[in-house]
Amino acid sequence: MTAAHPDRAIARELSDLILAGCGVGGAEADDFEHLRDFITDQALDLRLVEAFAGSMTLARCAFSPPPRRFHFDPAGDLAVVIEALEIEHGEPWLVDLVAWPVDQPSEFATAAGRADLLGADHIGNPASFYGGRPLRVHRHPLSWLRAGCCGVVVLDERRAGARLAGALGNLAGEDEEHARQIARMTAGMLSPRRIVFPRASASAA
Repeated sequence: MTAAHPDRAIARELSDLILAGCGVGGAEADDFEHLRDFITDQALDLRLVEAFAGSMTLARCAFSPPPRRFHFDPAGDLAVVIEALEIEHGEPWLVDLVAWPVDQPSEFATAAGRADLLGADHIGNPASFYGGRPLRVHRHPLSWLRAGCCGVVVLDERRAGARLAGALGNLAGEDEEHARQIARMTAGMLSPRRIVFPRASASAA
């Protein structure tokens, strides 16, 4: 679990927020068609999305500069909104909301700043490292959703490093640059030798 232990009041507050998000955010009927098209275009498995990312919707959101936060705003960008879940004693808890503009998946933000990772339960799950495979670290939530929610996404670099360092096996960045970024996050807590990346992405150097 994160240091900020989720409680039922927080879960209810965030659940109400995402359920009301389309109204608060001024989503139109067309936006739901956009959501359907988005799911189809990205080839997302809704069963896995529901299991690991909870509810998903489109809403109008405004985004702030780093540390990035978002709030529902009728004049904002059309954005994808998912839930950030943590697992405790086999029960999923809603700890935050994550959103990004539909056409800018790398510009993601959280609603409350409570979540530091998506898919955090994979870190301590031996099945994630079966056969010596590394745990995939994704650059943004959409990449994670496309991968069937396998692996993790760093939402807050300041807090995620210590949790990543507790992984039961190696970590895999999307490419060499991303692997170096993970190494900086976990410096002094995890050997750089445990951070790998696809050979095809290695620089000529």
